[in-house]
Amino acid sequence: MADSLENIFIILINSEFIIGILGNGFITLVNCIDWIKMQKISLADRILTALALSRIGLILVMMVSWFTKESYPFSSLDIKRNKVILFSIAGLLANHFSVWFATGLSLFYFLKIANFSNAVFLHLKFRIGMVVMVIFLGTLVLLPLSLTLVSIYIDIKIHQFERNMTLNSKKSDTETISKLIILTVESLLPFTISLSCFLLLMFSLVKHIKKMRSHATGFRDSSCKAHVRAMIMVISFLILLAIHFLSHLMTAFYHNVMQSKLAFMLAEALGTIYPSVHSFVLILGNDKLRKASLLVLWQLRCG
Repeated sequence: MADSLENIFIILINSEFIIGILGNGFITLVNCIDWIKMQKISLADRILTALALSRIGLILVMMVSWFTKESYPFSSLDIKRNKVILFSIAGLLANHFSVWFATGLSLFYFLKIANFSNAVFLHLKFRIGMVVMVIFLGTLVLLPLSLTLVSIYIDIKIHQFERNMTLNSKKSDTETISKLIILTVESLLPFTISLSCFLLLMFSLVKHIKKMRSHATGFRDSSCKAHVRAMIMVISFLILLAIHFLSHLMTAFYHNVMQSKLAFMLAEALGTIYPSVHSFVLILGNDKLRKASLLVLWQLRCG
């Protein structure tokens, strides 16, 4: 029974890797072709393309890490040391840019679609490109802190290997705490910003519906549809980011709590959902990408 479940998880994880590469690769390809044809690219497409590329990088890091764990579970000390350094730093960078590009997209939808008469909001609304750029540059300030925390985590892991994999509870607890701090630093602020964008979009939609009802013109207009679509995009990112965070929590407590390979594989499968499934949410929520995907499916069906 356990072997069957392990095989199912292996197939599921590998399928998620393939789906993620195809989905994010499709977004990148469509936007790059459109950029070459039109000789220009919109801010939304730039963010989407950067997000897709960062997700491809994140999936590749997760894929190589997964395959090395499965293919070479018993490695020499030097190989384990190099793997910890490589995957920790590469994973941090890929995840950092992936999360913040998605947060920038949420902020873009909020400023582009929401309607408020506040002077500060209007000032930001007419300078969306600058706001998004400042957010991206501001995230680079957090990167040294995250890299410092990762270096501490790497030192703990390497020291663990040098002690011939003999973990005492204090060292295992230190490793878990360091990983939780990294997760919190990397996820809390972008989650808070995206959640604020979602709540403000909801508030803007409620105001718009009340206004339409007071004028007796109905409330299923293009603005309502834009609000709903943007809210779906933002809330899907929040849900998937929460699942991704949960998967990291499970792996952080793997040595202390779970002690089960099936539970570890479940955590890996949950973690891969975030960069893989979100790409298809982005495709369905974007008119150009959705039409391009339907055209590809129609050509495949005819072919």
